[in-house]
Amino acid sequence: MKFSWPFIILVSLTLVVVIAASERVWRLTQHESPITPSATNAPVLQPTASNLRVTAALATNDTPAPVPATQTPLPTQTLIPTVTSTPLPQAQGYLAYRVKEGDTLDQIAQASGSIPQLIREYNRLNSDIYPQRPLIIPQTNPAASTLESQPVIVQRGANRPAVALTLDAGADSAPTGAMLDVLAERNIQITFFLTGDWIERNPELTKRIVADGHEVGNHSTSHPDFRGLDESGMLLELQTMSDRLYAVTGTRPAPYFRPPYGAYDERVLRVVIANGYLPIFWTLDSLDSVGDPKSADFLVDRLTNTLAPDKRNGAILLAHCGNATTAEAFPRILDAFAAQGLVVTTLSQTL
Repeated sequence: MKFSWPFIILVSLTLVVVIAASERVWRLTQHESPITPSATNAPVLQPTASNLRVTAALATNDTPAPVPATQTPLPTQTLIPTVTSTPLPQAQGYLAYRVKEGDTLDQIAQASGSIPQLIREYNRLNSDIYPQRPLIIPQTNPAASTLESQPVIVQRGANRPAVALTLDAGADSAPTGAMLDVLAERNIQITFFLTGDWIERNPELTKRIVADGHEVGNHSTSHPDFRGLDESGMLLELQTMSDRLYAVTGTRPAPYFRPPYGAYDERVLRVVIANGYLPIFWTLDSLDSVGDPKSADFLVDRLTNTLAPDKRNGAILLAHCGNATTAEAFPRILDAFAAQGLVVTTLSQTL
């Protein structure tokens, strides 16, 4: 069979086009197809303990709910803040311990069923430990502990030229903003002991306290005398305050608890410590909430001149952020300590 030249040319051109198209398709499928990430390999971003600040776990089997409106069980573990790339283990128990002469953090961790970095970060340690330094030890393996928890309450910090100015929440909050302004002007951070009820009434002030870099310790929810509460009542007071702070600021209380009215006994201390809080008392009370109203002159003199010079180092000072006269005296108090060569700072920096 004979084919005309035009027909042969047409068939040849068709074959060339088909071959070229086939090569193009092969190249696209082998080298230029888009890459779709696998859902199983994609990282999942979850809130981690590093976003939280330090908290205390309140764990018992028969404890009421932290929020009265619900009856869900209290958490059995605590989230520990960490700045490391690998999250630290969660605490399964707590004990209080005062450092002894010659102790190292490694030795304390081994004896208590914990790990050094967990102890360091939970206690916000910014320096080496020293004898008599109080610690709350989060235990990762309580069964391995050879240490017994001690009913510790802290009344002063280390012997260095610093004082911890601590402000407790009271019924009022109007003067608090002025105090925060004075602290911000001087770039000073201190420790506030807030109640859950105060937080609920003053969410914006609470946000500012945390945003300005101040520490917040737990001062209960409704300010009851803890000696009159059973264990579940104490835990409810502690956890509800912690939950309210977290709801407003996304942070938890530092590992510090101040008993309302300064009222405590050994049972109160043991319950609070067993749930991750270091009980804090004070070296000197300003008396701004006791008895007749005080003048600004009285408060300045009381806080800055009552203690002998050799007793001021490491002092923990108590005043109230709801006291208008304290707010009036505040700049003079801070200036007087500066003139004495004392740094006004947080509990964490003073202990």
